Amino acid sequence: MHPDRIGSYRINRKIGSGGMGNVYLGVHEDTGEEAAIKVLPASMAQEDGFVIRFSREIDALKALSSPYIVKLFHNGTSDDGSYYYSMEFVDGETLTAMISRRKKIPWQEVIDVSLQIARALKAAHNAGIIHRDLKPSNLMLANDGTIKLTDFGVAHIFATTRLTRTGGVVGTAEYMSPEQARGQRATKHSDLYSLGAVMYAMLTGRPPFTGKMANDILHKHQFAQFDKPSHYVPDIPRLLEEFVCKLLEKKPGDRFPDGLVAIKQLENIRARIEFSGKANIDTVIGNGEVVSDRTADRASDHTLGATPHRDNAEHGPGPATMVRNFVRDDIERQLQQSPVAKFFDNTVVLLTLFAIVIAAGFYLAKETAPDPAEELAAAEEILADEATPAWLRVRDETLVPLLESDALPKRRTEIENWIRRVDQYEFCRDVRISTPSDPSIDSELQRLIRRAFQTYADGDISNGRTELETVHEIIHDDPRYTFLANFTAATLNDWGNEQNIAGRRELVTAMRDRAKNLAAENKTIRAAAVLRSTIHLYQKDTTVERELADCSRLLDQLETAAINKQSEVESTEPVP
Repeated sequence: MHPDRIGSYRINRKIGSGGMGNVYLGVHEDTGEEAAIKVLPASMAQEDGFVIRFSREIDALKALSSPYIVKLFHNGTSDDGSYYYSMEFVDGETLTAMISRRKKIPWQEVIDVSLQIARALKAAHNAGIIHRDLKPSNLMLANDGTIKLTDFGVAHIFATTRLTRTGGVVGTAEYMSPEQARGQRATKHSDLYSLGAVMYAMLTGRPPFTGKMANDILHKHQFAQFDKPSHYVPDIPRLLEEFVCKLLEKKPGDRFPDGLVAIKQLENIRARIEFSGKANIDTVIGNGEVVSDRTADRASDHTLGATPHRDNAEHGPGPATMVRNFVRDDIERQLQQSPVAKFFDNTVVLLTLFAIVIAAGFYLAKETAPDPAEELAAAEEILADEATPAWLRVRDETLVPLLESDALPKRRTEIENWIRRVDQYEFCRDVRISTPSDPSIDSELQRLIRRAFQTYADGDISNGRTELETVHEIIHDDPRYTFLANFTAATLNDWGNEQNIAGRRELVTAMRDRAKNLAAENKTIRAAAVLRSTIHLYQKDTTVERELADCSRLLDQLETAAINKQSEVESTEPVP
């Protein structure tokens, strides 16, 4: 149940929730103005860390003024001790919802949305605020197409003390910059990296790096190479792809210096693409040859508002322009004189034709729907060749949809095997052997943490945990390494999660059961071999001690039975 009233607002409904409380839609009792009210519950308000972060978000919003950032209205404390603030209500959807609904956003829209996000970041940076958690779920798209940046709960304000999330990582793994993943201080370059990740997700339908665990994704941001957007969107303009790739550079200094430069560069890219398209339209075909309009060529060499070339004033338009104008005037003259033009200049006729076109479109779409078997055959043709990033595109765009729709039930196992093979390729491709970039203490600590992760990934959980616990013990009370300490603490907590060891327990149990079945079939030797191999593989793994004990008892029983059987055989043999 949501509260009936918060401060001066009557609450209508709950519209969201997160790690910092709930968000409600309310109406001010005096002005009738709608607002989104974010509430930090009294239970969370008892912890200083949450209160400081909530107050930090309020301070950030007070300092900001931009049409692309939600506006703060009021803030205060309710009767039950909860902290709250009211802000502009955005009637629309999150960018996450739009990407989920539309999968891939056309690059023209991506440019428009990205320019608004960049302007929001510029306004924040000018006010001395680094957002640090830019992601699609923190971007609201209003019904009129305006983007609103929200959630400054983990924002870092210049000239204030740093604030990190207790036991965790500040930011969201899929959209976090490499320097944040390393525990370094976030800057405006970090927000620009996140902008690049958001643009990548809009264009391709997926973030640049994915993984089953946040730690895997953070490692990829630092050391792995993402697939270029053109692997998933072949028609993306080269200039736009280069822009996204520059935002996603590993080194902050290799990205754009600030939001203003990014905005100007993106506006320039859009103008150049539009001009290129307009120039193509103005190209006239005559006598079987393509002849370009000279005025279009000159426009690319002069800024807007420049004085036209004197040749144009003295000699008039070029031949191509004259031909274009003549053809256009002739067409217009024919339309004016033609009864066909008068017939089509009728609203009823146009609506009827529009309905026919829509119906024909649905019919053709249904009739020309791709055959699942043909799609799979085309995918297999690509997968039969040498492994390339094209495998990933085939998996995401063909194999996974076929599996989810169950369009080929008889070939389900085959499709699953192909997906498994592509997953293995992706894993192998992302494996990186990284060396310290410098002989500093920071680099050495990173090496030790990477080694602990590798030990854990190799299946030696006990030693992996021990190595990471040792590093954590060294740095946990050193203020220079607060982020790393929180990261290692969260990782150790995650490594202790039952879900992470469920797979090995299931495997050991399955091998024990298999041995039982083999023994029941009088295949005692094979059953004992399975048990010995399982015990050997996991003998140092303390997380499966109970399961290994069951295997050991069963092995002892089989060996004892074998000895007794041998004794019986020997006792029945006649004495010579």
